[in-house]
Amino acid sequence: MLDPEGNPAAGAFVSCENGGPAAGTDTEGRFELPPEADGCMAVATLAVVHQPSERTRLTAGRSTTLQLTAGGVIEGIVVDEQGRSVEHYLLAVESFVSSVDPQERFGNQARTISNPGGTFRWERLPPGTFVLAVSAEGRPPVRSGGITVEVGRTTAQVRLVLSRGAALSGRVIDAETRAPLAEARVQLDAVTSSGANAIAPVVTDAAGTFALEGVPARGPFSVRVQHAGYMTKIVPALDARGTAAARVEVALRQQTDGGPNEELVGIGATLLPGATGVQVVGVVEGGPAARAGFTAGDRLVRLDGVDATGLGLSECVQRLRGAPGTRVSVSLDRGGQVLELTLTREVIVR
Repeated sequence: MLDPEGNPAAGAFVSCENGGPAAGTDTEGRFELPPEADGCMAVATLAVVHQPSERTRLTAGRSTTLQLTAGGVIEGIVVDEQGRSVEHYLLAVESFVSSVDPQERFGNQARTISNPGGTFRWERLPPGTFVLAVSAEGRPPVRSGGITVEVGRTTAQVRLVLSRGAALSGRVIDAETRAPLAEARVQLDAVTSSGANAIAPVVTDAAGTFALEGVPARGPFSVRVQHAGYMTKIVPALDARGTAAARVEVALRQQTDGGPNEELVGIGATLLPGATGVQVVGVVEGGPAARAGFTAGDRLVRLDGVDATGLGLSECVQRLRGAPGTRVSVSLDRGGQVLELTLTREVIVR
């Protein structure tokens, strides 16, 4: 087993496809598999240091050399709305579509960057199209466009602009007694597909009040509110409308033994990003999506007339959430046939 530079790769892992035999390499990069590995297609990996080797067929009694690949590189810079470098930020992979294997996943990887020049360099990436998300204290996440990565090449001059966010203030109360709830946790929800964002959660004071800095200044966003002994509540359709502040009051219902533990408003569909766009992977039993006939594998095409094929998972989630009783039109691609549906959002407990 060799690394991309041709040196022995110690500690690598060689495995046959479909759960076949596997073995690790020694300090000289050597490995040995049992006789039943004869004829299998093998791939070598080395944690996240390098990209996997090419698939290679093994033959019993014959020495085989596998070589890890170097992967590609993305270089760029993060600036504020005035073009000044942002020194500290969180950079995450929002989505990845492999150019080799449509089923390949890169995982929800994120890294904290501290650089006076605001620049970053992400190495050893598999070939394909990446979308990155970046956020910083007081600055809500923004997504890059699609970034093409090729093995052995550097995609440079990626520029991400982080604008100052708004502030969401409000109060958390008990739904029955209307008493303020101290120590409730308030945080942005589904603001990125990866779940990574630099906007820290806040906790309510003795009066139940809070102020969350760095929420999106425009467009719908949601917050998740949690308190011990109460159902978690996801509050959707919040919008600062381009101003510096927004306000909300959140009423939490007490949780009962064996009862549901979360309350939200939407259509009751579970979504995940796929190679061809955001897809349905499940529905809440009895919810609007289930009654409308949503099935796993359906792909979102349009949401309220907006092309959904270029939207990320988080954007689709925010558009499907909303106030109870409001409607949302959804176009689904099911095996090449487009279905046009209109659903009414409901309170969903689970």
